[in-house]
Amino acid sequence: MFRVKNAVGTYKTLEQGMNIAFLDTDTSDRPSVISSLRSQIQQHTQNLHAQTQAKQSHQQLKAQRLAMQKSLDEERANQQRLAEEQKRRSEEKELARRAEEARLHRLEEERRAVEDEQRADRELLALVPTLGSEGVREQIGRMREDLMAKDDRAALDVALGSLYTLFEQIVRKPEEINFRRVRRDHPKFMEDIGRHVGGREVLIAAGFKLKKLDGVPCFYSHEPHIETNMDGWSDWFDTLKKTLEIVEEEMLK
Repeated sequence: MFRVKNAVGTYKTLEQGMNIAFLDTDTSDRPSVISSLRSQIQQHTQNLHAQTQAKQSHQQLKAQRLAMQKSLDEERANQQRLAEEQKRRSEEKELARRAEEARLHRLEEERRAVEDEQRADRELLALVPTLGSEGVREQIGRMREDLMAKDDRAALDVALGSLYTLFEQIVRKPEEINFRRVRRDHPKFMEDIGRHVGGREVLIAAGFKLKKLDGVPCFYSHEPHIETNMDGWSDWFDTLKKTLEIVEEEMLK
C-alpha cells in the first residue's frame, strides 16, 4: 500500500512539473513545486534504495539460512556416515571374533579327534602283544573262539577267506602298493574282518602299521627296499608267506 501511495504522489508531482514546464504561465508557485518535486524524487530514491537494501538483506538472510541448512545437512550426513562406519567396524569386529572363536573351536575339535585316534591306536596295539607268526595264530584263535561261541561259523569262514585273499594278493605281487594298504574304515573290510574280535589284530601281528596315507587312516605293510635291505625284505616277505600259510591251515579246520 505504501508503494502505491508513493507512486501516486510521485505521479501527481510529476504532473504538476509538466504543467509548469509546458502549460502553466504562472511562475509564482514554481519554486515550491520544484522543491516538492525534488523532495519526492529524493524520497522515491531513498525508498528504492531502502527497498534494494531490504531485498539484499532478505537475500542475504535467505542465503545464510540456506548455508546454515546446508551445513546442518552436511553435519547430519557426516554423523550418519560416521555412525554407519562405526556400525560396519563393529560388525566386522564381531564377525572376526566369531571367526576366531570358530577357528579355535575347530582346532580344539581336531586336537581332541587326534588324541582320540591316538588313544584308540594305542589300545588296538596293546591287544597285540605278540608279533609274527605266533601273534597271527593267537589273533586268529581269538577270532575263532569268539565266533564259535556265537555259533557263527559262516562269519568265521568269510573272515578267513577274506584274509586269505588279502595275503595271497600281497605274496603274489608284493610290489603292488594297493594290495599292501587297507582302509581302516572300508565297509567291506569292516564287514568281513574288522568287526570281529582279533580281525584287525591279525594284520598288526603280520606286520601292518597304523598309518595315514593321503590323509586316510590305513593298515599299511611297508616293503623294505630289496636292493639296500635284502635281509629286511626277506624277513618281511617271509612273515607274509607264513601268515598266508596259517590262514590256509585255519580254513581247513
